[in-house]
Amino acid sequence: MGRLSTTTTTGAVLAVLLATAGCAFDTTAPPRPVAEVVDGAPDCALSADAWIVPEPGTAPSAPPPPLAGSVPEGFTPDSAVRCAGTTDSVDDADGRWSARLETTWTDDLDRLLSALAVPDETGGSGMCTADMEIVPDLWLTSADGRSMRAAWPLTACGKTLPGTHDVLDALPVEEERLVRVSLVQSRAALDAGCSMQASLPWMLGGSGIATELPDPSDLDRACVYAVAPPLPDPTVPADSPFGAGSGSAAAPGMPTKSVTSGTFTRVVPLADGVGPRLVLAAGQPSTPGLERCDATATSFVTFPDHAPGSSLPTDPRLTAELDGCGRLLTSDGGARSLPEDLAGLLRG
Repeated sequence: MGRLSTTTTTGAVLAVLLATAGCAFDTTAPPRPVAEVVDGAPDCALSADAWIVPEPGTAPSAPPPPLAGSVPEGFTPDSAVRCAGTTDSVDDADGRWSARLETTWTDDLDRLLSALAVPDETGGSGMCTADMEIVPDLWLTSADGRSMRAAWPLTACGKTLPGTHDVLDALPVEEERLVRVSLVQSRAALDAGCSMQASLPWMLGGSGIATELPDPSDLDRACVYAVAPPLPDPTVPADSPFGAGSGSAAAPGMPTKSVTSGTFTRVVPLADGVGPRLVLAAGQPSTPGLERCDATATSFVTFPDHAPGSSLPTDPRLTAELDGCGRLLTSDGGARSLPEDLAGLLRG
């Protein structure tokens, strides 16, 4: 019994020591770097999530945002500006723009500054979620026209501390507006009911008969696109069952080559009777020889089956090449010949 009592006591002491050591472990991160201060007001159109790293050998369209960090000594903010992503857009005479939601606060900023001064968390044994947080830019501006990007306090998992957002959202909003970022739909394309960018189907090799065809009465126009320079064809592995260098067109349901995409140039109204002819041609069995055709088109059309001004589909059910292989393509991967007289009408 004495031995059992000694073991139990020793275990209890060890547990206390471990618990004490755990409590004494420092879970705070070192001080974050001081923010870079720049001249001028914040520009949400150039916020960090809108800035894209340029391709090698090309210059960025705008300078990268300044380094975010803690508030420098002597910098006294008189407003805070948050640049948040949004699904809303801005329409103007040029067309439709993607946007950032710009929210400005000017009152009771001491509460925000206290929340931003909270150290980052580190260490710990908690589980982290696999989701990626999209963090909005938070700018602080001073009365002398300077501004800086504030660093959000982070959890041990690298996510922003929820309390900071709560403090900011509890402050009275001075102003809120949408700031346009990039043109996603030109005015001409928007008025025509056409996408600004479109692509030909990249997987050809249909089941034989198209199963999803539009109603002929819904086809009233063709959107014409000029083809961008093609990307290099994908490389087929040497151990591919279709043979190295065969190209993926050798296998039904596989990409025929790199995606052919284009930019909207104009819209062509369809005369009465053209819609039914297109649907009739698209309903014919797919032609394997046309599926494997690799002549590059320089122009193609899509046939929207929605009214101008409505939401734009991302996958038109009918597209056609105006040159190259001269195919009428369906979204199921089928390819048929586009009647030449129809192609002539669409070329203009």
